This record gives sequence, C-alpha cells and structure tokens, in this order.
Amino acid sequence: MIECTLRPIEEYHHVLPGYNTKTKLGRYHGSSFNFKTFGTKHWVIGVYINLDYSKYISEGTTEEEIVKRCIEYLNEPPPRKKYQKKKPQPLYGKLEDLPLQYHFKCDDEGEYIEALLITDQRKNKKFWGAGGIGRTKRKRGRPRKDEQ
Repeated sequence: MIECTLRPIEEYHHVLPGYNTKTKLGRYHGSSFNFKTFGTKHWVIGVYINLDYSKYISEGTTEEEIVKRCIEYLNEPPPRKKYQKKKPQPLYGKLEDLPLQYHFKCDDEGEYIEALLITDQRKNKKFWGAGGIGRTKRKRGRPRKDEQ
C-alpha cells in the first residue's frame, strides 16, 4: 500500500478562486460509461490523488502498480474507535482495484494523479453530486392474459 490522500475540490471550479470556500474530495461523473453494472451497482467518481509519484517511479514501480496500491490504501477502513460496536466501513465506499482512467500530473501544489474511480456507493457525503440511475429493466404489474 502507498499512503495517499484525496485533494479537495471546490463545488464550482469556474468561479473566482477563494470565492467558493466549500470543498469536498471528489465529484460524481455524469457521463454514461460502458460497463455492465454502471448506474445500478457501481458509479464513477472523478478525484485528484495527492501523491509524490516520482519517488516510486524512480524505484522501478510501474504507473499502474502505483495507482493500484494507492486505491488499496484508500479502501482501508479507518481504525476502530474504542467501544465502537459497528465495524468501520471504508470512507469512500468500496473502490474497484483499477481505475477507468488515470493521468500523472504536476502543478504548483505538487504532484498528483487525476483519476476516474469506480465506487459502490450511489451517494457519499464526501463527494459532490450523486450517481445517476442507469439501465434498469422495465417492471410491469401483473402479467397479461396472452402471456400466461
């Protein structure tokens, strides 16, 4: 596992910097993706992952392995609090091992990974928006006479 954090994102990125002080850690993606459980059991989120990736690349680790180990770290639930009855759940839902897309980038705040991840939570308070409802079968009432 590689320790990493999610970079905060403002709700409205097109507004002047500093005007909008509300931040969350990612954004649900509104596009339609072509995998079987999209919109029914899995949803896509866009995130920026803070990580000093050049250190791991110089050690000989591949980019895909860096991303995979970082997602593994994000899937770890927080430590159990004293006297807590309920088993702690991962903060961002269960993230899939490999992202849909990822790009290694750098800016004045440091190095980061821009990624589209797949989660199993339709709505999470740590992300902007909510996952849309995808393809579902049409449900009918009682069967017609000719179908019986």
